[in-house]
Amino acid sequence: MKKGFKDIEEYFLQAEARRIQEKTKRPPQKNRENLINQIKNLNEKLKGKDRKIKELYGEISALRSQIKELKKEKETLELQSKEIKKLEEYRNRIDSLVQEVAQLKGELAEKEKKIESLKAAEIPKPRVELFIEVALNSLSSIAAGKSNLKVLFSKRFRKDMVKEVSVKPFLFESFISALSRIDTTSRLLKRDKKDIYRIRVTSPYGEFRAIYTKVSSDTIKFHRFGPRETIYEELNSSKWSLD
Repeated sequence: MKKGFKDIEEYFLQAEARRIQEKTKRPPQKNRENLINQIKNLNEKLKGKDRKIKELYGEISALRSQIKELKKEKETLELQSKEIKKLEEYRNRIDSLVQEVAQLKGELAEKEKKIESLKAAEIPKPRVELFIEVALNSLSSIAAGKSNLKVLFSKRFRKDMVKEVSVKPFLFESFISALSRIDTTSRLLKRDKKDIYRIRVTSPYGEFRAIYTKVSSDTIKFHRFGPRETIYEELNSSKWSLD
């Protein structure tokens, strides 16, 4: 009996052990459904997070593009700022030059008024003739330029000089200045196989020319004097007759 009872007891213990083992292996149906629902919820949440991550990546890409555009705009603005600064410097320089030009124009107008007043105030011809005669006679004994040339003056040259100086008082000083620099103001003019020379006389009244010839290696003689615009016309019409 004891043995039979023990067999029964072992049978029930083994059955209980199998039941517990089966219970641990197979979760209850209810717990399984809960786990499935939790997994579904997690999958839905993950799907939502994936969409959010994609949206964030899209926003990051858009922001990067905006940053690039802003950098380009910044560089453009910096270049424009430099150009504006240069333009401002140029504008200031132009304003300064305009003021200088206006000042120079005023000074030039003042000088022109003085010249006109001097032109209007003609010196009496007898006094001019006397002055020119004395001045040219004194020049005849003075060497001209670096070549130490002796200088002579024809009667026609004296008349031309009196005519011009009587209305242009400072013209004689300009002639003396040009004569002292005859090495640089002189130029050879070939006319009808004759060697004729001129010196350029720059004065407040404009450009004049003094025509001369070489008498010898150390002596020159002036024949004509007048404004550049008319002296050549007169000489051409007279076929370069100097006296």
